[in-house]
Amino acid sequence: MKQLADYIEQIIKLDDKAVQALYQLAETEHYSKNQHILEQGERCTKIWFLKTGMVRKYYLSDGKEITSWIHTENETFTSLQSYALSLPSTEYLQACEDTVAISITRQNSEKLIQFPQFVTFTNTLMEREFVNIDVHTKALHAADAKEKYEYLRKIAPETVKRAKLGHIASLLGISQETLSRIRKG
Repeated sequence: MKQLADYIEQIIKLDDKAVQALYQLAETEHYSKNQHILEQGERCTKIWFLKTGMVRKYYLSDGKEITSWIHTENETFTSLQSYALSLPSTEYLQACEDTVAISITRQNSEKLIQFPQFVTFTNTLMEREFVNIDVHTKALHAADAKEKYEYLRKIAPETVKRAKLGHIASLLGISQETLSRIRKG
C-alpha cells in the first residue's frame, strides 16, 4: 500500500487519517499471466493501481483483438466508461505478466472522498487522463508508423521493452511486419 500512498503523494500530501483510511479500504490483488481482470460485459466496479506487472486494455472488432493501451508499474487503470457510468464493459483488462495490483472499489472510493486530499487527487488524475487521451490520440493519428513507434518509445518505454510485438502493433494500428521492420531499422 505504501507504493500507492507514495504515488498519491506525488500529487498531494496525505495526512495520517487519510493514509490509514486508504490502507483499510484498498485491497491487494494477484493475477497470473494472461488472466482477465475484467471481461467484456462485466460491470467495472474498481480502479486499480499497478504495483508490479503489466496490464493490457483491449476490445474486439470483428472478432479481432484491438489493444487500446498497455499499463505498466505505477499507473492506474480501469474500464473508465464502465466504471463511471456503471455500464457493462465494452473492453477487457488482461494481465500480460504475473501482476500485483491494488484495487479500490467504487463504494470504497466514495468513502475516501470524505478526505479532501482524495478529491484533489481524483480530480487531478482525471484531468491528466483526459489530457493524455487527447495528446496520445492526436500524436498517434497524425504520425506515420515509424513516428508512432518512436512516440510510444518516448512515453511508454517499459511497454516497448516488455509487451508482445502483436500487442504493440495493435496499439499503434500497424502490422507486426511493419513494426518488425521499424524495430530492426
